[in-house]
Amino acid sequence: MPFRESIRQIAKKMQSCEEWLELVRDLQEPIQTGGLQAELHLRWADKGDLMAINALQGFVKETDFMEASLRKGDRCLVVEHEERICAFAWVTFSDFSLALWYTLKLPPGWSYLVYIFVHPRFAGRGMGSALLGSLMKAVRDQGGSHMIAGMYSNWHASFRMHTKLGFRVHRRLSQCRLLNIFPTPPKAV
Repeated sequence: MPFRESIRQIAKKMQSCEEWLELVRDLQEPIQTGGLQAELHLRWADKGDLMAINALQGFVKETDFMEASLRKGDRCLVVEHEERICAFAWVTFSDFSLALWYTLKLPPGWSYLVYIFVHPRFAGRGMGSALLGSLMKAVRDQGGSHMIAGMYSNWHASFRMHTKLGFRVHRRLSQCRLLNIFPTPPKAV
């Protein structure tokens, strides 16, 4: 075996890859929201909610970043139970940096679902579907035409929920890491 091929095989064994999916939903198509249980309340988040949203799952952004995002036009729809936030969905209408080398460019009327989270205590009751359906309707009512969502292909529950609500796979990217640490630019699959 030539030296170059041996090095290539060793390098391949020292990398791991994940598949990233970009899904798109046409908001002009009918949207089913499902229903929230009577004891749950849906509303838009404001600055005072950011610590609670952050605490739900150790959200990935600092509250300063989140506050600035709300000021520039991002929206966050929350579900409350007994006056406590138990789920949220965050959407942006601006270009969104997904990695150092990849910024999702959003045409006018398009939005990106940055994050959706349902507290595990409320999982499996249709809350995520009701929340996402309500968010899609609200974005459409404000003039939005399409919504993009991104996720890893092994996020099976999230993928099922999104496709049930009309999202379709738009693009597949393979994201690899050398030595399981250093990310490489994604490649279309």
